[in-house]
Amino acid sequence: MVLQGDSDINLNRSRSKKKKTVKNGNWKPWSELPEALLYLIRKQLGTIDYLLFGRVCRTWRLYAVAYRQEFMASQHPLVFFMSKGTKTSCYFYNIFDGRKYKTTLSHIEKKLCSGISCGYLVLKDKKEGPDSKTLLLNPFTKHELRFPSLPIGTGRIILVSLAKPVPEFAIICSSQWCLRFCRSTDVSWTLYRYDHPIVDITVFKSKIYVISMYGEIGMLHLNSHPSVTILKVQRIANLNPSLKLQLLGSDEQLRLICRIGDNYEVYVLNFLKMEWVQMQNFGGQTLFQDHIMGSGFSNITIAKDREQPSNCIYRFKHDGKVIFHRLLYDRDPQFFPIMHGNRMPDAF
Repeated sequence: MVLQGDSDINLNRSRSKKKKTVKNGNWKPWSELPEALLYLIRKQLGTIDYLLFGRVCRTWRLYAVAYRQEFMASQHPLVFFMSKGTKTSCYFYNIFDGRKYKTTLSHIEKKLCSGISCGYLVLKDKKEGPDSKTLLLNPFTKHELRFPSLPIGTGRIILVSLAKPVPEFAIICSSQWCLRFCRSTDVSWTLYRYDHPIVDITVFKSKIYVISMYGEIGMLHLNSHPSVTILKVQRIANLNPSLKLQLLGSDEQLRLICRIGDNYEVYVLNFLKMEWVQMQNFGGQTLFQDHIMGSGFSNITIAKDREQPSNCIYRFKHDGKVIFHRLLYDRDPQFFPIMHGNRMPDAF
């Protein structure tokens, strides 16, 4: 791909003083486009376009990688769903601007999606056999990770990157009384049973945290003898055992989301005092939470522009509807369908 015209443009110069730069035969490659123009292009892109932007040439790819974290932090999460009517297609939907992206993945034919973790689809065979594998697939980069078949009765599924001299991944499948994990170098699953009923698990700053139904938080150690170390954290007073608890590690904070019905309480762990501090607001951020049959992943994302509400909660249900809380402690949430009344294909 080539760029027509002179790429040495001073963007600070007034338009009247700019020289005419288009000359016959004056062609330059896209890789020589100045960084100031790359910045202007980047500001106009959405998530999918940004990934395509990085494929133009090596220079653009390096630029996209360098600013990926900054760019993704400014984007709203996309709703992912698969349709039973197609064999190789899945979709990403932006609830704010109504844009829908379709991608074709030959890998998902005859597969079921059991969840999403760290941007990877967790896929298993519809009809499992002796040679069946669990496929973790990044739908954007097409990167794959393969593990043995998921154990029967698998609940929460997360992918973790282990801090070792040689990069290594592990997949963890947890249920209330036990978990199974498998490292990328393993050929089978390792079973670990714990005394405390675990209801959620997350990764924060390269450490694996678990939370019990009684609000006890601990660190999970994946080694030859797996164990959970319960942290000496002051427990939340009068914690209702009926609450659905979720851990969320993001934005340099470890949070605990407590929900019963449509009522929320959110806490952040103060590591200095080792106590939970209740959040009164999200400070201009938004909480996105998926339905119970999905991956159980939540994410707080800075609003991209002022037109979208912040300090609110979006909870996605399995029937394709969204529960919207205008404020953290909103007791009168609103409901609206995804895709503006169109039926959402069966997800996951």
